[in-house]
Amino acid sequence: MRIAFLLSFYLLLYGCAQSEKLDKVAFADGNSLPLTSGINHISQQIVNELVLRNDALRANQPLLVATPVLLTDFNQTSVLGLQLQQGFIAAMHDHQFNLVDINVGDNIRVTPQGDFLLTRNWQQLPTDIAVEHVLVSTMSMNNGGMVVNARIINIINNRVVSASQANVELANVPGYLMPSQKLVSQEGLLYRDSQMGAKEVRVMGDLK
Repeated sequence: MRIAFLLSFYLLLYGCAQSEKLDKVAFADGNSLPLTSGINHISQQIVNELVLRNDALRANQPLLVATPVLLTDFNQTSVLGLQLQQGFIAAMHDHQFNLVDINVGDNIRVTPQGDFLLTRNWQQLPTDIAVEHVLVSTMSMNNGGMVVNARIINIINNRVVSASQANVELANVPGYLMPSQKLVSQEGLLYRDSQMGAKEVRVMGDLK
């Protein structure tokens, strides 16, 4: 009986260890990759609030997700903004909203490098997309991370039908944000700080 008890206890421990091992493998090999898991979580959190606070948009109405832009320059974004846009699209789709992809071209372009349908060339985009609601967002950098403000707008009357704000710490998005260096260039001049992180964070691989 003692042997049977020890065997059962061993099998229980072995099963727990294997379960923990499988959980770790599932996390590592799942669709939330290490560098993008933070972005995915932030996108989901913001979209959850947008859905909760929505007072007009119905799930069957077309919705377009615009690229997040810098708060100080509505014509500029970054690799972080582009990834946030993809996260918003995935999160809104999880809530079963009727999404429209503005980057789908009129025709497939067959080239030696591959067959492409997505484009950022406005001349290759359709001009008859019927959309009344757009998810827009801004990013504001500070020395500890960034603030993301997102809202869904009815572009017929510019009415805000939902809004959300999130504070993203530098540690939440590894691989995208990094602290400022001691030597910082601003408007052609070099400034030296006493330590790293004194100025606003930098986006790694910035498009600017």
